Amino acid sequence: MLIDTSITIAYKCTSCGSFEFFNVSLFTLIYKRNYSMKCHCGKSRINIEREGENSYLISIPCIGCGNEHTYLFTRRSMLLGEPVVFSCPETAMQICFAGRDEAVRRKVDSLEEEFDELMDAYGYESYFRNTQVMIDTLNHIHDIALSGNLYCECCDADIDLVLQSDCILLRCSRCGGSKTIPAAKNSDLKDILVKDQIIITRDSFKYDNDLLSR
Repeated sequence: MLIDTSITIAYKCTSCGSFEFFNVSLFTLIYKRNYSMKCHCGKSRINIEREGENSYLISIPCIGCGNEHTYLFTRRSMLLGEPVVFSCPETAMQICFAGRDEAVRRKVDSLEEEFDELMDAYGYESYFRNTQVMIDTLNHIHDIALSGNLYCECCDADIDLVLQSDCILLRCSRCGGSKTIPAAKNSDLKDILVKDQIIITRDSFKYDNDLLSR
Protein backbone atom coordinates (compact mmCIF):
# COMPACT_ATOMS: atom_id res chain seq x y z
CA MET A 1 0.00 0.00 0.00
CA LEU A 2 1.31 3.45 -0.93
CA ILE A 3 1.12 6.13 1.74
CA ASP A 4 1.16 9.73 0.56
CA THR A 5 3.46 11.70 2.89
CA SER A 6 3.31 14.98 0.98
CA ILE A 7 1.43 18.10 2.01
CA THR A 8 0.59 21.34 0.25
CA ILE A 9 1.27 24.76 1.72
CA ALA A 10 -0.38 27.81 0.16
CA TYR A 11 0.26 31.38 1.25
CA LYS A 12 -0.78 34.78 -0.06
CA CYS A 13 2.29 36.70 -1.20
CA THR A 14 2.73 40.18 0.30
CA SER A 15 4.23 41.46 -2.96
CA CYS A 16 2.28 40.10 -5.94
CA GLY A 17 -0.88 39.27 -3.95
CA SER A 18 -1.37 35.82 -5.45
CA PHE A 19 -1.55 32.48 -3.65
CA GLU A 20 1.63 30.45 -4.07
CA PHE A 21 1.40 26.65 -3.72
CA PHE A 22 4.21 24.38 -2.51
CA ASN A 23 4.19 20.59 -2.38
CA VAL A 24 6.42 19.34 0.44
CA SER A 25 7.27 15.86 1.64
CA LEU A 26 6.96 15.38 5.38
CA PHE A 27 10.27 13.51 5.22
CA THR A 28 11.87 16.75 4.02
CA LEU A 29 10.54 18.55 7.08
CA ILE A 30 11.71 15.72 9.34
CA TYR A 31 15.30 15.69 8.10
CA LYS A 32 15.79 19.40 7.38
CA ARG A 33 15.98 21.65 10.39
CA ASN A 34 15.21 24.74 8.32
CA TYR A 35 13.24 24.88 5.09
CA SER A 36 12.46 27.96 2.99
CA MET A 37 9.97 28.44 0.13
CA LYS A 38 9.93 31.52 -2.09
CA CYS A 39 7.06 32.98 -4.14
CA HIS A 40 7.49 32.88 -7.93
CA CYS A 41 7.80 36.70 -7.92
CA GLY A 42 10.90 36.34 -5.74
CA LYS A 43 9.89 39.03 -3.25
CA SER A 44 8.52 37.05 -0.31
CA ARG A 45 9.06 33.66 1.29
CA ILE A 46 7.92 31.48 4.16
CA ASN A 47 10.29 29.61 6.47
CA ILE A 48 9.74 26.39 8.42
CA GLU A 49 11.92 25.38 11.35
CA ARG A 50 11.77 22.05 13.15
CA GLU A 51 10.79 22.42 16.81
CA GLY A 52 11.33 19.14 18.66
CA GLU A 53 10.42 15.77 17.15
CA ASN A 54 6.87 16.39 15.92
CA SER A 55 6.39 20.15 15.87
CA TYR A 56 7.40 22.99 13.55
CA LEU A 57 7.50 26.77 13.55
CA ILE A 58 6.33 28.46 10.37
CA SER A 59 7.13 32.15 9.72
CA ILE A 60 4.85 33.88 7.23
CA PRO A 61 4.98 37.47 5.90
CA CYS A 62 1.48 38.87 6.35
CA ILE A 63 -0.36 40.66 3.55
CA GLY A 64 -3.00 41.68 6.10
CA CYS A 65 -0.90 43.85 8.44
CA GLY A 66 2.55 43.93 6.83
CA ASN A 67 4.30 42.12 9.70
CA GLU A 68 5.70 38.60 9.89
CA HIS A 69 3.93 36.04 12.07
CA THR A 70 5.25 32.78 13.50
CA TYR A 71 2.94 29.84 14.24
CA LEU A 72 3.46 26.44 15.84
CA PHE A 73 1.97 23.33 14.18
CA THR A 74 2.38 19.57 14.50
CA ARG A 75 3.15 16.97 11.84
CA ARG A 76 -0.07 15.10 12.68
CA SER A 77 -2.23 18.19 12.10
CA MET A 78 -0.98 18.37 8.50
CA LEU A 79 -2.46 14.94 7.69
CA LEU A 80 -5.98 15.51 9.01
CA GLY A 81 -8.98 16.07 6.73
CA GLU A 82 -9.23 19.84 7.02
CA PRO A 83 -6.14 21.99 6.35
CA VAL A 84 -4.51 24.02 9.08
CA VAL A 85 -5.43 27.70 8.70
CA PHE A 86 -2.97 30.44 9.68
CA SER A 87 -4.65 33.82 10.22
CA CYS A 88 -3.30 37.29 10.92
CA PRO A 89 -3.77 38.00 14.66
CA GLU A 90 -4.45 41.68 13.95
CA THR A 91 -6.85 41.53 10.99
CA ALA A 92 -8.07 37.89 11.20
CA MET A 93 -7.26 37.58 7.47
CA GLN A 94 -6.48 34.00 6.41
CA ILE A 95 -2.97 34.19 4.94
CA CYS A 96 -1.82 30.56 4.73
CA PHE A 97 -3.17 27.00 4.55
CA ALA A 98 -1.36 23.69 5.01
CA GLY A 99 -2.52 20.10 4.64
CA ARG A 100 -3.62 17.62 1.99
CA ASP A 101 -3.38 19.08 -1.51
CA GLU A 102 -7.04 18.76 -2.51
CA ALA A 103 -8.28 20.18 0.81
CA VAL A 104 -5.90 23.15 0.63
CA ARG A 105 -6.91 24.00 -2.94
CA ARG A 106 -10.61 23.81 -2.03
CA LYS A 107 -9.97 26.19 0.85
CA VAL A 108 -8.15 28.71 -1.36
CA ASP A 109 -10.88 28.50 -4.03
CA SER A 110 -13.52 29.15 -1.37
CA LEU A 111 -11.61 32.11 0.05
CA GLU A 112 -11.15 33.71 -3.36
CA GLU A 113 -14.86 33.29 -4.14
CA GLU A 114 -15.72 35.04 -0.86
CA PHE A 115 -13.30 37.85 -1.74
CA ASP A 116 -14.92 38.32 -5.16
CA GLU A 117 -18.36 38.48 -3.54
CA LEU A 118 -17.07 41.04 -1.02
CA MET A 119 -15.68 43.24 -3.82
CA ASP A 120 -19.01 43.09 -5.64
CA ALA A 121 -20.93 43.95 -2.47
CA TYR A 122 -18.83 47.04 -1.77
CA GLY A 123 -18.76 48.20 -5.37
CA TYR A 124 -14.99 47.80 -5.74
CA GLU A 125 -15.28 47.66 -9.52
CA SER A 126 -16.99 51.04 -9.61
CA TYR A 127 -13.93 52.62 -7.95
CA PHE A 128 -11.86 52.47 -11.13
CA ARG A 129 -12.46 54.79 -14.07
CA ASN A 130 -12.14 51.76 -16.37
CA THR A 131 -11.94 48.44 -14.53
CA GLN A 132 -10.82 46.32 -17.49
CA VAL A 133 -8.06 48.78 -18.43
CA MET A 134 -6.88 48.78 -14.82
CA ILE A 135 -6.80 44.95 -14.62
CA ASP A 136 -4.98 44.58 -17.96
CA THR A 137 -2.48 47.29 -16.97
CA LEU A 138 -1.82 45.56 -13.65
CA ASN A 139 -1.27 42.23 -15.40
CA HIS A 140 1.26 43.76 -17.79
CA ILE A 141 3.15 45.52 -15.00
CA HIS A 142 3.23 42.21 -13.15
CA ASP A 143 4.72 40.50 -16.23
CA ILE A 144 7.38 43.21 -16.50
CA ALA A 145 8.24 42.77 -12.80
CA LEU A 146 8.53 38.99 -13.17
CA SER A 147 11.00 39.45 -16.03
CA GLY A 148 13.17 41.64 -13.78
CA ASN A 149 12.56 44.79 -15.80
CA LEU A 150 10.79 46.86 -13.13
CA TYR A 151 13.29 48.73 -10.96
CA CYS A 152 14.46 52.12 -9.75
CA GLU A 153 17.48 54.17 -10.86
CA CYS A 154 18.90 53.66 -7.36
CA CYS A 155 19.24 49.97 -8.35
CA ASP A 156 16.55 48.75 -5.97
CA ALA A 157 13.86 46.38 -7.24
CA ASP A 158 11.61 46.60 -4.15
CA ILE A 159 8.76 48.61 -5.63
CA ASP A 160 5.48 49.40 -3.85
CA LEU A 161 2.30 49.61 -5.90
CA VAL A 162 -0.65 51.89 -5.06
CA LEU A 163 -3.93 51.69 -6.98
CA GLN A 164 -5.83 54.90 -7.65
CA SER A 165 -9.05 55.37 -9.59
CA ASP A 166 -7.36 56.32 -12.86
CA CYS A 167 -3.72 55.32 -12.47
CA ILE A 168 -1.16 53.10 -10.74
CA LEU A 169 1.54 54.69 -8.59
CA LEU A 170 4.86 52.85 -8.44
CA ARG A 171 7.10 53.92 -5.56
CA CYS A 172 10.63 52.81 -4.65
CA SER A 173 10.77 51.78 -0.98
CA ARG A 174 14.47 52.68 -0.80
CA CYS A 175 14.82 56.18 -2.23
CA GLY A 176 11.19 57.32 -2.50
CA GLY A 177 11.28 57.79 -6.26
CA SER A 178 7.95 57.30 -7.98
CA LYS A 179 6.32 56.85 -11.36
CA THR A 180 2.65 57.15 -12.31
CA ILE A 181 1.18 54.77 -14.88
CA PRO A 182 -2.13 56.08 -16.32
CA ALA A 183 -4.84 53.40 -16.42
CA ALA A 184 -8.12 55.10 -17.28
CA LYS A 185 -8.44 54.88 -21.07
CA ASN A 186 -7.76 52.35 -23.79
CA SER A 187 -5.03 54.65 -25.08
CA ASP A 188 -3.35 54.31 -21.67
CA LEU A 189 -3.45 50.54 -22.02
CA LYS A 190 -2.06 50.75 -25.56
CA ASP A 191 0.86 52.85 -24.30
CA ILE A 192 1.82 50.44 -21.49
CA LEU A 193 1.45 47.27 -23.57
CA VAL A 194 4.29 48.29 -25.89
CA LYS A 195 6.67 48.67 -22.93
CA ASP A 196 8.84 45.80 -21.75
CA GLN A 197 10.69 47.83 -19.10
CA ILE A 198 9.75 50.36 -16.41
CA ILE A 199 12.45 52.44 -14.71
CA ILE A 200 11.56 54.68 -11.78
CA THR A 201 13.42 57.95 -11.37
CA ARG A 202 14.97 58.06 -7.93
CA ASP A 203 14.37 60.78 -5.36
CA SER A 204 17.97 62.08 -5.34
CA PHE A 205 17.62 64.29 -2.26
CA LYS A 206 16.28 61.54 -0.02
CA TYR A 207 18.67 58.93 -1.42
CA ASP A 208 21.76 61.11 -0.87
CA ASN A 209 20.67 61.93 2.68
CA ASP A 210 20.20 58.22 3.40
CA LEU A 211 23.76 57.54 2.26
CA LEU A 212 25.13 60.32 4.43
CA SER A 213 23.31 59.03 7.50
CA ARG A 214 24.85 55.52 7.22
